[in-house]
Amino acid sequence: MVDDFLDSRDADAFRDQLERLSDARRRTDDGCATTTEKDDGRRYVRPNRTKFGATHVFGKPHIYECDLHDEATLGETRDDDAYATMWAFFDASEDGLASAFERVMPEMRLRRGKTSRTVKLQVNEGRGGCFPWHYDNPGPPSNRALTCILYLNPEWRSGDGGELRVQPFCGVAATIAPRHNRLAVFYSDRVLHRVTPSRARRRYCATVWLDGDFDNSTALNLNAREALEDVGKTAESLARGNTQRALSRAVYADEYEASLVECMGDAPGAREMLDAHYEHCRAVKKNEGLKRLVDALREHRRDVEAREEEIVV
Repeated sequence: MVDDFLDSRDADAFRDQLERLSDARRRTDDGCATTTEKDDGRRYVRPNRTKFGATHVFGKPHIYECDLHDEATLGETRDDDAYATMWAFFDASEDGLASAFERVMPEMRLRRGKTSRTVKLQVNEGRGGCFPWHYDNPGPPSNRALTCILYLNPEWRSGDGGELRVQPFCGVAATIAPRHNRLAVFYSDRVLHRVTPSRARRRYCATVWLDGDFDNSTALNLNAREALEDVGKTAESLARGNTQRALSRAVYADEYEASLVECMGDAPGAREMLDAHYEHCRAVKKNEGLKRLVDALREHRRDVEAREEEIVV
């Protein structure tokens, strides 16, 4: 985590430009605003749409986003001084972040070039808008290695919600406030996280995902009987890698379920997401060895949580 990531004037300008982008409305030739079910009349930002499974696309309520790589939607803002800081951030993210991280983490093998990162802007309209527990890189074909989130919320106050919660596997959770000009960075493939319900009028952030070359297999090559001999050691090993993704839904089954209900309510897709979660947990527990390991890991994580305090920043 890095506070005061940008020059304060740039952070303020970026925030203002994000707000302008979010407020912009499409207009007809006679100057009247237009609205469609797809985009709520917004010119640049769109309701969140997330691919789920092989065929479904669902949206998280009260979340609007825009992809800075979307030339068809945002191209007209490229040379507009009103969005200069936003585009300067986009251009700098092409190589600047990867270069900085490689100096301290050369083992990351981060990619370079125009297609090596994805940049998305997001506005959470409050009213409980949130995200359930998930990994930003759930497995192939994703190549996301690092997630970098820049928060732009000068009005944010304790009690507004919208915090980032990160959950190291069988470790102690941390809650990170979305304070203005704060950058949060974590591994995309091995850090379980969510966003708590936001009650602020708006919550802004810019996310950069940096791609890398690494083993992104979701295969769990584990002997359950051997893993049970030292559950603490097994938990530490899983926490260091991305194979934890095969077990986390079962180890954190209750938390996953509660966050899905909190996020989706009765919105389209809620039932499908819950059913997929239940089925995943059932599939894991059909293997008797994995079921015993999951039960042991659940007990271990509760012991860790009872001994150590959560981190709040």
